[in-house]
Amino acid sequence: MADNISALAIYLLPGLSIKIKVPIMPRNSTGFWVMQGSAPPEGFFRDMPNVSEMKRGFVVEDEEIGEINTSTGAAEAAVIYTHKKPAKNAIWFFSATGEIGLINIITVPIHDHSSILQGGPAFGTYFDDSGGRT
Repeated sequence: MADNISALAIYLLPGLSIKIKVPIMPRNSTGFWVMQGSAPPEGFFRDMPNVSEMKRGFVVEDEEIGEINTSTGAAEAAVIYTHKKPAKNAIWFFSATGEIGLINIITVPIHDHSSILQGGPAFGTYFDDSGGRT
């Protein structure tokens, strides 16, 4: 199965949405055909209780963290993903011809760089090797 998976990563803050679209060329061997049905491939998401139903070939690993909704245009393989919580998630695309796409959603928590723990230094916040402020 590893030979037919393509992957990428997207960084999102909670509350943001992104449209994800796969090129569909029904009479071209270089295009994709969407896997039909509303259930992901049997056994693919074992022991994952929050997996979404399949929409236009797309499945979200954890619907509590993010959800997919169908986009406009009945002929396109596109969904809109909305990220709800500051946690990682994954979106899978399944084609009828066996190709699998993986989109890793990486969240960036809201932060202001006011400390070294929040990605500082900012406002002159620095640390020396002993752990104290300088």
